Amino acid sequence: MKHILRIIFTLVFFSTSLCLFAKSTIDSQLITELKVFDNDSTFRYLFLYNNVGDKLLETKFFKQDNSWIRLSQTEWIYDAGKCVNQIERVWKNAEWQITYIIDFNYINALLDTEIHTIYTNKVPFLTKKIVYEYNTTILNSKKEFTYQSNSWIQTLQTDYKYLQPTQVDSVIISVFNSGSISNLHLMKNGYNADGLLTTQLEQEKSVDSVWVNTQLINWFYSPDSTNILSQRVKNWNSETAAWENSQRIDFEYDSLNHMISETYQYWKIMYWENDLRYDYVYDTNGNRTKKILSKPIYNEWRGLISINYSDFKANKANLMESQYEFWGGNTGELVTSFIPYYFNNEAAIQKGKSLQISYAVVTDTIESVPNVLDSNHIIPVYPNPSDGIYYVDVQGYGILSWVICDLQGRKLRISQQQSTTSGVIDITDLPKGVYILKASTLTKQYTQKLIKD
Repeated sequence: MKHILRIIFTLVFFSTSLCLFAKSTIDSQLITELKVFDNDSTFRYLFLYNNVGDKLLETKFFKQDNSWIRLSQTEWIYDAGKCVNQIERVWKNAEWQITYIIDFNYINALLDTEIHTIYTNKVPFLTKKIVYEYNTTILNSKKEFTYQSNSWIQTLQTDYKYLQPTQVDSVIISVFNSGSISNLHLMKNGYNADGLLTTQLEQEKSVDSVWVNTQLINWFYSPDSTNILSQRVKNWNSETAAWENSQRIDFEYDSLNHMISETYQYWKIMYWENDLRYDYVYDTNGNRTKKILSKPIYNEWRGLISINYSDFKANKANLMESQYEFWGGNTGELVTSFIPYYFNNEAAIQKGKSLQISYAVVTDTIESVPNVLDSNHIIPVYPNPSDGIYYVDVQGYGILSWVICDLQGRKLRISQQQSTTSGVIDITDLPKGVYILKASTLTKQYTQKLIKD
């Protein structure tokens, strides 16, 4: 199964960076808080966005003695609508310390290069570079390099060929050893008359040999529909020079085209052996309310674990719980598993016993307090009020530094000097109350009240 997913992932996503996926599909509401309950631990994720739905900040906390302890953070910085930096940090020694930075460069609005830098004891070390090449706007190749002995050494290259702009004909992955190609992997696609993917042939070879078959995947669809009825995998037997059945997934749908079951099987010498099955339950509004994992026990499908979706608001589940079914343990008891859900209309998976989600209207995430000391130098800070973490557009305002003062003018926080300017302001450990932000550019100073709840 992992092998199948790897192939599909390679075809669909051309970039490995997280920044390209930071933008959420714009919706009337976005997830602003996610609480994860996993065994005896509770984690909290807070999310901030700009007014077009781009994710700006993700901060992770864990609960200790009824207090939220800062753990890690990812920030995305934009310029002219493009993500130019992705910064990852951990909370260590009473400060946010950078652990990883990805710098993105564009040419004619197309991503040209990614530079990855890892930080050890606050010291930056170049680690990886990715270079993109296009034919007009269509991606032709992606080259990956590692930084060794003060130079970039190529490790991987992925080349794409197309039948048409939206159809990938083939993908060739070249693996490099000491700067030279050592072996190659080929994925060749086939489509039906409706443009749906029906076959994927995988082959490999060393640099001085011929292509050898390794795997073949076939997809079968419902008549006059894009619904997949079955996905079947075969492996190549080099001794018999023939394809042999390996894995199979069958899908069922209801009259409204909701998927109601997935059945996984593997080939056992002469027949298909049941492996596992997922069943789906929906309410009258078409919302998925339950996903049940079953295994074949005593020649019948027996439910082991179910994911239950509830507390719907605007057709969105705000609570997801993983529970034992009759054959899994104590029926109804929460159990840690991998919970699938939608993060702002994009599929996501989170490990835990239960998830609690809170939403906010997009514009609410960028509301700023209009009460400022100098109305001629207003700077938006959001969210405001907050429980300690705020965000300011340092790129748009050209901010070079900032300071946080109390109402008596005493300095409590100053911006950290770092290679990439950050928009994060963190006063989580200060008492509740009102503080003053003073942000400086080359020519002026902006001022804003910060309210901490």
